[in-house]
Amino acid sequence: MENILEKLNKTKHEEIPDLAHDKFIEVYSQKFGKETAEAFFEEQRGFFLNELTSGPYKTMLQDVKGSSIYFAFLFLAINNLSLEKGLSTTCYLECKRFKIGEKTDEKTGRKNNIYESMAVISVTGYGEILLRQRAGQIRSVDNPKVVYDCDSFRYGEDNGRSYVKYEKAIPRPAGAKVIACYIRIVKADGSTDYFVLDTDEILRLKQYSGRANRSWDNDTRSWIERPNALYGKLSDGSDIDTGFLKSKTVKHAFKGYPKLSIGSGGALEADKDTEPQEETPVATEKPTSGVSVETSDDDPFNQ
Repeated sequence: MENILEKLNKTKHEEIPDLAHDKFIEVYSQKFGKETAEAFFEEQRGFFLNELTSGPYKTMLQDVKGSSIYFAFLFLAINNLSLEKGLSTTCYLECKRFKIGEKTDEKTGRKNNIYESMAVISVTGYGEILLRQRAGQIRSVDNPKVVYDCDSFRYGEDNGRSYVKYEKAIPRPAGAKVIACYIRIVKADGSTDYFVLDTDEILRLKQYSGRANRSWDNDTRSWIERPNALYGKLSDGSDIDTGFLKSKTVKHAFKGYPKLSIGSGGALEADKDTEPQEETPVATEKPTSGVSVETSDDDPFNQ
């Protein structure tokens, strides 16, 4: 009898969601109820196929194994997350390279890493909020607020609980510089928690971005690091794009919280900023649709 993994790897990627139908329905029904299982499958099948054939990673995804596509699709059923794009996008399909071993070069004796490309569902900060709400860790999260050097802002702890005292300068003078962004979290017990992304943390993330997007320059025989342009050009990070900063704040707000169990086929977007980088970077495509953080007052994350 043919092994299921072998069958998946021989199947066209566009046919794999249909092949996963029964398992998708079974998994979703066990966790979230069978009443909406079929409708959710049909909806996500459409979104998933669109990402495979027209999404920003379509070229890279052509080279991944069918089993990788299968587990990425099932990830949606396991976590009840949708690929639908909108104001609060919860996840998207991408292609990542993972180290799977090492191989010794016969001529030099040097060990080289072996990488394999895989399909992965990346969970955005808003997707993580949803998962933590379902896990009973938090009740709600306010929209992030950007702080400038002209504002009154204090952040600290009192009896083991974090606090923020913030007053916006009105009018805000021209040339005001960004110094932080913060977010308020209401925990399951009703207590409040705050997460602050300050200048030091912004610059640290900018360094990781530079390493992740570095390239080798044959003329200088050195690595050239190119951080995401949205981090800005100033050395103190004060010209960072504010929408980008809000997104980063949402993504990293839960780094001190218990780890979520999300299963295989996906990863939290927050982990990508600080994960080790491979020694030989390759060109990667980026999602064209980012996560919008300008949500309305009746946004579900504020309920």
